[in-house]
Amino acid sequence: MSSDSLNIILFGETGVGKSSVINLIAGGPVADVSPDADGCTMNSKDYQFTIGSRKITIWDTVGLEEPQMGVNGYYAAVVKAYNLIQKLSRAGGVDLLLFCIRGNRITATTQSNYRLFYEVLCNKQVPIALIITHLEREHRMEEWWTRNEGSILKYGIKCAGHACVTGITDKAEKFRESRDAISTLLSQHDNRGRFTMPQDPWFIRLLEHLASLVSPNSSVGKDISRNLIKRCGLDVETAQRLAGHLNIILFGETGVGKSSVINLIAGGPVAKVSPDADGCTMNSTDYQFPIGSRNITIWDTAGLEEPQMGMNGYYAAIVKANGLIQKLSSAGGVDLLLFCIRGTRITATTQSNYRLFYEVLCNKQVPIALVITHLEREHRMEDLWTRNEGRILKYGIKCTGHACVTCVTNREEKVRESREAIRHLLSQHGSQGRFTMPQDPWFIRLLEHLTSLVSTKSPLGKNISRILTKRCGLDVETAQRLAAQLRYGDRQ
Repeated sequence: MSSDSLNIILFGETGVGKSSVINLIAGGPVADVSPDADGCTMNSKDYQFTIGSRKITIWDTVGLEEPQMGVNGYYAAVVKAYNLIQKLSRAGGVDLLLFCIRGNRITATTQSNYRLFYEVLCNKQVPIALIITHLEREHRMEEWWTRNEGSILKYGIKCAGHACVTGITDKAEKFRESRDAISTLLSQHDNRGRFTMPQDPWFIRLLEHLASLVSPNSSVGKDISRNLIKRCGLDVETAQRLAGHLNIILFGETGVGKSSVINLIAGGPVAKVSPDADGCTMNSTDYQFPIGSRNITIWDTAGLEEPQMGMNGYYAAIVKANGLIQKLSSAGGVDLLLFCIRGTRITATTQSNYRLFYEVLCNKQVPIALVITHLEREHRMEDLWTRNEGRILKYGIKCTGHACVTCVTNREEKVRESREAIRHLLSQHGSQGRFTMPQDPWFIRLLEHLTSLVSTKSPLGKNISRILTKRCGLDVETAQRLAAQLRYGDRQ
């Protein structure tokens, strides 16, 4: 980043005078038509000019016109936001936000725009300054700030500077004062730390916030990626990636409450019967549903019931493991592991399941979070984590997050807290680094570990290759090679 350049986002509602502010900054008429004419939130037009030796780039950007939006406005805003993120990424990020407000009012929309640009788009990492416009009737324009600074702070709008201005050129003295005020404001903001993010997470962050602004009477629909393709003109691969689809494996022992956890996440009864009923390790049932702008796929997967298994369980687990790997490969991989445990009961089987899914299936490459269930008797559910975090770590179970929950429906307040806890947990895990492997090596890796779990009293037998061929669909050569590895390899 060069200290002689400044990247600025200028934003505000339609008619607030953003084009006039650009002309004040440039010292001449460089901005003729505002992107406000398009009427679409996040639409932007960029201007480049120099002031002295400094190169200035300004993105004149349309803010929200109402605190909420309809679905048509949402999809239009999404494609404009995508274009803006691409421009900002190419330019290396943002140095300064200039928020234009009209001097006579602070509205709910003003507050929504502040949150959209300062808190969400720039993650509170970019200094924001206010430009208060249409002050030509003030005797001394700066007096407006003296009278109203406290009121602005009361509305939760914090800024690192301000300029009180008018863009009316026939008020020559006030026009000169306005230019000086903005020039002084810019001189106070040298680009000491330009903010940027990787492009996909940056867009996903913005996309999720825009979805939260859609009126409750409207719905963004279940197939976000299809709408991004059809209505926003994105290609299929980009749309699916940016729709924020989250692939989750949910696992744990029988009776821990995995189906109830899925219903908590979905906000309704989507999961009725757990694959635990099958009694087979690695058996899974998948569920798909939207949360806001994000599509969720969860594989509810049966874990181990004992640290070791017999031959019948082993052969059944091989088949189920093969089916799971095929599903994960088709879906593009795994974003997050949710490990369900009951209270603080950490057993040898708990540890074996942790190793099976986190260390073996996902090669320690996927974030794992704990969902601790059956906590309805806790006065404050989170207290359980405070008391037991150290003990869980002592057992070698490391996680990147947790949620303490209950699914007992007659505890309404605790169920609400549980839903908020698990939704918050998911919001911390964007699809920023999905893990996958080529299908055959992935299956072989898992198969070798399952073999190590077979009781040493149970011989592997001679029909492994037949099982792999007939029930898992492997070709004869691969099945025989793998069977030989398993039969004569080390079983620890």
